[in-house]
Amino acid sequence: MKVAFISTNGFSPWGGSEELWSQTAIRMANQGFTIAVNVKGWEHEAKQISEMERSNCMVVRRWNYRNRWRRLADRLYRSRGVYTFLDEFNPKLVVISLGMHVEGLDWMSACLERNIPFVAIVQAAAENFWPGDENVIRLSQVYTAAIKCFFVSKANLNLTVKQLAVDLKNAKIIANPFKVPYDVNIPWPPENETLKLACVARLDPVAKGQDILFEVFKQEKWKDRNIHISLFGSGENKNSLLSLKQLWNLDNINFCGFVEKVESIWLTHHALVLPSRYEGLPIALVEAMLCARPGIVTDIGGNSEIIEDNVSGFIATAPKVECLDDALERAWQKRDNWYKMGQNAAIRVREVIPIDPIAAFVSELELLLKK
Repeated sequence: MKVAFISTNGFSPWGGSEELWSQTAIRMANQGFTIAVNVKGWEHEAKQISEMERSNCMVVRRWNYRNRWRRLADRLYRSRGVYTFLDEFNPKLVVISLGMHVEGLDWMSACLERNIPFVAIVQAAAENFWPGDENVIRLSQVYTAAIKCFFVSKANLNLTVKQLAVDLKNAKIIANPFKVPYDVNIPWPPENETLKLACVARLDPVAKGQDILFEVFKQEKWKDRNIHISLFGSGENKNSLLSLKQLWNLDNINFCGFVEKVESIWLTHHALVLPSRYEGLPIALVEAMLCARPGIVTDIGGNSEIIEDNVSGFIATAPKVECLDDALERAWQKRDNWYKMGQNAAIRVREVIPIDPIAAFVSELELLLKK
């Protein structure tokens, strides 16, 4: 049985939003499904692409052309039509992964025109990505035509419903996979040392709000306290954030780069801080809670669906300096409770997130394929 997976991601070679669809494609290929994948091509592509190819997934790249030969290939490819991928593979089901809820219109429309059943995975939604009336009409048509619309948080679903002014009766909440063992048990870091917060996110202030965190820690009260921020991740704004750290003399904020083994972060850090401006449900938050670490987060996306304020973490009411400062101040005053709050977080996350999100999603698709 043929299933096609399409990623609309054009921002970077890889990101957390790519994990669900790609791991699902591999799982289904290993189970005997015939899988084709359509992704944007990159000069230096993510290792996950070759992992899919090794798992017998056919990968078709929409190249991000940077030399004349690839530009020529692009013209030839486009002269035949980008969506001939659908005609040539002729899948029984298409899974379209959207990094943002306003993406994927053309791919969903192409499926609709060809009468090919499709589902959408919505990884994030944001207030400042509000479509114009013409796109609202088109998006509402394709969203309601999908046989299923999967969202990673209720907040993202509700925002999409509001922006498109349509009741999505075909919607369902699902979970992203994570990179720590479900039964992980990491000892609490020593309490006689500096309190250490980890900000685990790509270096992208537009989405992840590191500038808000920097502005909070610009205040003398935070510079004078025995607390340290470690930024884990990479991104296009690394240099500008480094310059901002230097401009404001933020000696208690360090850049630690990308870390493959997530558990190693929580061996030395007491809590997560995520000053995000928009989210779906951050994988970094799920992983921190699985590792029994509380989160200090903004009330964005699904954060408040998984964290209870002052019980398993601290929630800033908005991605603003004064709101994050308030949440961090409350956290600082209750720092002796962080261990207990981390234990609460470990219990709560396992009530919400299944042990194997990929298996759960594969089951959803299998049910749809039987219809």
